[in-house]
Amino acid sequence: MHFASTLAWAYPVDEVVQIAKKNELSGLEVWAEQVWFHGTNPEKIRKANLDQSINLTMHAASWDLNICSIEKEIRESSVRQIQHSIKLADEIGADSITFHPGRLTLPQMKQEIYETLMMESIFTLIETAKQYKKTLSIELMEVKAKEFVTSPDTMNRLIASFIPELKTTFDVAHISEGAPGRAFADLINVDKIHVSDNTESQLHVPLGTGILDRNMLREFFAITSLPVVVEGFDASENLNWWKHNLHYLKSLEIQKEVPQ
Repeated sequence: MHFASTLAWAYPVDEVVQIAKKNELSGLEVWAEQVWFHGTNPEKIRKANLDQSINLTMHAASWDLNICSIEKEIRESSVRQIQHSIKLADEIGADSITFHPGRLTLPQMKQEIYETLMMESIFTLIETAKQYKKTLSIELMEVKAKEFVTSPDTMNRLIASFIPELKTTFDVAHISEGAPGRAFADLINVDKIHVSDNTESQLHVPLGTGILDRNMLREFFAITSLPVVVEGFDASENLNWWKHNLHYLKSLEIQKEVPQ
């Protein structure tokens, strides 16, 4: 089982790697913003995982970015931040990098305009990933204002010309309408799954504290062919969300390696 490093946001990522080892997790999805926020030297992260017992993946910078913005400087700056994330992934020893698709700047404009801009950005990112021999994975987003890559049909159409270089990341919590299992089955080229719970007003809350069906979550946690990443953001130092998720997984008898 993988955890997102943001479940321990208060700590630099090299320390989060040690926490993951102590809890006998199999992997950690490192958020680029967390490395930069704490000013952590990537070499410290690599050394913390020198034995490579933790499988590291990367979540590229995403906050405040838009790779299909109609504002050229914003669009190009967003691409550069993801390129920096790819370089960071190489420095810490992570092979797969998840990034977010762009979103509408003005909903009144035709979606085709944004799709064209985004495909240009994706092409640039794939070329960068090839230089570092890394895998890029674009995330299916939740239905909310200005997001438009929210259905398997839209995602599959956008990535079709980039296969096999471009993978997709499926986020269970992003499927608020319909069945997550059906959406997962419809999405092509998936290389990673994100899992968390939802309430009526908030996404990505600790497992078992929201409205998502326990049996449905169990089915995703049982998938062994892909990395399954438990997500969430906890800025406290007490690691409450991290601990809660560990206990929840133990209750499902999915995470057999959780300490007694």
